[in-house]
Amino acid sequence: MGMMIPGSGKRILAVFLVWLAVSLGGLWLVLSRDGCLANAACVQKAIGAAAVFMIITAVPVILFLHKKTSRHLHQLTTTIQQITQGQPATRPPSSPGPDLQPLTQAVSQLAQTLPGQINQLSQREKQLAAVLNFLTDGVLIIDKSGMIQLMNPAAEKLLETKSQYALKRPYAEVLRHHQLIELYRQCQQAPQEHTAAIEMGNSLFLQAVITPFSLTNKAQTGEQIKDSYLLILQDLTHIRRLETIRRDFISNISHELRTPLSSLRIIVETLQDGALDDPPAALHFLERADNEVDTMTQMVEELLELSRIESGLVPLRLSPTAVSDLLLFSVERLQKQAQRSQIHIQLDIPAHLPPVLADADRIHQVISNLLHNAIKFTPANGTITLSAKAKNNEVEIIVADTGIGIPQKDLPRVFERFYKTDPARTRGQSGTGLGLAICRHIVQNHNGRIWVKSKEGKGSTFTFTLPIAH
Repeated sequence: MGMMIPGSGKRILAVFLVWLAVSLGGLWLVLSRDGCLANAACVQKAIGAAAVFMIITAVPVILFLHKKTSRHLHQLTTTIQQITQGQPATRPPSSPGPDLQPLTQAVSQLAQTLPGQINQLSQREKQLAAVLNFLTDGVLIIDKSGMIQLMNPAAEKLLETKSQYALKRPYAEVLRHHQLIELYRQCQQAPQEHTAAIEMGNSLFLQAVITPFSLTNKAQTGEQIKDSYLLILQDLTHIRRLETIRRDFISNISHELRTPLSSLRIIVETLQDGALDDPPAALHFLERADNEVDTMTQMVEELLELSRIESGLVPLRLSPTAVSDLLLFSVERLQKQAQRSQIHIQLDIPAHLPPVLADADRIHQVISNLLHNAIKFTPANGTITLSAKAKNNEVEIIVADTGIGIPQKDLPRVFERFYKTDPARTRGQSGTGLGLAICRHIVQNHNGRIWVKSKEGKGSTFTFTLPIAH
């Protein structure tokens, strides 16, 4: 455009060149208008010179800004990679320009907050894993396609498998029981909680509970999609065994009371029918009645004692006690009974046997009960050996006989309440069936153990341990 130079009266052609939107710079070229109009080539030269100048000036600036921006983008990329890999993220520097400022702020905020969120999720995952690992109930998650997605150690034990094998496998290959498989199918058809009591083939009794649950939501409505199934396996074997013992107890106690009561009723009826008029017969029936009353009294007393021992209502008066005193006292009490049955009792007590920590009265009760059973189930001219030996931090007390023995199938049950051997094998010798149960609880309350080994026709060996008194 044309401009006037003040005070000179000359007009000039002013050319203002603005390069780049980032305001890198500007250049004024001032030439005489008359000269430029006279020579168009002059104008062209001026414009060319300006262009060359701007190019020379702008290229280094552009390269500098490009390098700076690239370095910043590389730092942002490094920060994002550190975040995705779970490494401590380096906070990116401030943005070199306004265009990258929002991205820089977003990455910086992500670097600050995401590690904490990841750490919280990691802690929750560890807590969940700890809960699942220590649960006694089996836990399985099955997806909608029937694949096992999760299995805790309790489920591995109950199903006799390993999670390495079970995960990502079809449920039918893992559950391997028609009732469990059918329970899952029922839950698929009717998406609600289903429960079933299942008796496995290995004497295992389970209660299985399966329920559908949601892992995802519909994107638009937020409605939960029940696309997975939670299967809980509860081991009720011990509870069922306790129920069986309770039922057996009621049945046994009813039977044990019914037998002497029936005998007493018969005796009373016999006396009423005229036996009282025959003094010898009346005396015989009264003696039988007295025996039946003694039997019931003994059973009730032993039941009460067993109940008190099991409930912890019988305190132990523990003190260092010589093993020889325990054995000799029990033998003296039962020596006459053994002699009447023509049974010889041998004692084998090592010298320098350490004392045990025991309640002498209660241990006398255990030894006497074992000796009494040995005398009762050993034929005439048999032998009972009562011995003791120190082993580790315990003393083993052993009662071995040459009696009729115990069938192998009955050995696991000999310490149960009301356990009795077959009357046909015991020559009619039968007690209440509570003595060995009482012995077991007394020994266990002393922190000891009791067990039996036996062979039919050869005899039985009962052994129990007591801790050495230090």
